[in-house]
Amino acid sequence: MRKKVLAASLALALAAAMIGGCGNSRDNDTAPEATTTESQAQTTATVDYSQGLNEDGTLAGNDGNYVTLCDYSAIEIPESEITVEDSEVDTEVDSLMANFQTENQIKDRAVKDGDVVNIDYVGTIDGKEFDGGSAEGANLTIGSGSFIDDFEDQLIGHKPGEEVQVKVTFPDDYSSEDVAGKDAVFATTINYISETVTPDLTDDFVKENLQEAYGYTSVDDMRKKIRQNLENNNKYNYVWTYMMDNSTFEEIPKELVEPQLNVMIDGLEASLSLQGATLEDYLTSSGYEDEEELRDAYYADCENMVKTYLIADKVAKEQNLQATDEEVTSYFKEFYNTDNYDSYVDYYTRPYINRTVLNNMVTENLADMAQVK
Repeated sequence: MRKKVLAASLALALAAAMIGGCGNSRDNDTAPEATTTESQAQTTATVDYSQGLNEDGTLAGNDGNYVTLCDYSAIEIPESEITVEDSEVDTEVDSLMANFQTENQIKDRAVKDGDVVNIDYVGTIDGKEFDGGSAEGANLTIGSGSFIDDFEDQLIGHKPGEEVQVKVTFPDDYSSEDVAGKDAVFATTINYISETVTPDLTDDFVKENLQEAYGYTSVDDMRKKIRQNLENNNKYNYVWTYMMDNSTFEEIPKELVEPQLNVMIDGLEASLSLQGATLEDYLTSSGYEDEEELRDAYYADCENMVKTYLIADKVAKEQNLQATDEEVTSYFKEFYNTDNYDSYVDYYTRPYINRTVLNNMVTENLADMAQVK
């Protein structure tokens, strides 16, 4: 059987630093699928991303005395720190092209190792169907080991349209006592072999599909701009690491950190709810005794987030940077190619939007002042 992944990404919840994990897994009873229709139907919990923020996005309760900034007027960045390899550009290109992949359904050859097959199956024990043992239209990668025992191996050599009697034995320590240690038969119909087709990357493809959204005019232009973005990201990461390592902090009050922990927990619960899981599920599967232990485990992460806010707020004040309506509009035009960001404000709240834009302004300001050596 496949393990159900709790895609409750703490990175998502902790993304209060920017408009955005650590997922844990637990056995999904007897269901081979990774997700269920029930989980897809869950209502997302509400997250108030504005917790701990002033209306202008600055950190609430910040008196300006919790950080002494290092000299950031001319940070020196070794060129090796921002150099981007061709393979990194290739990875970004591949990721972008994956958005344009299509599926080719193959029905005229036998299944082999590595294939993605679409199957229907009905599981029985002693001739009787059991809960969670059946599915229709499930995708399975042969050789992935995501189904129990040798389920996948038994499909190799069979063609779409065939029904295969897959015989397996549940492990003695399987999570569901109803099926643990028992022999089962899955009447499995192979619907088709799914083959992913990626379009050829040509100048014409780029102009037709990527120019409006990304501004790319050719393959070469795309690769150059991707490389530049990666170099900029490396530069941004370097200057922030430098600022964190070389600035001096007073003891950060718990009152500044707690709101960010609240955002993290709320975001975690929202992500869990999309899969029909709860915070209690996550705590159990992750080995946390209770919510307080989880909060303790991520206190340092949230405290570091507060430190970035403290740095950004102080740099913004010294450099006269503000997340004005004009700056926010410019941000969404550049990064989201839209002039209308009302839906983002509705979801994330305006203080959080301002926080994101202010962080970005400070980051670009620090990077512009830095010197690459």
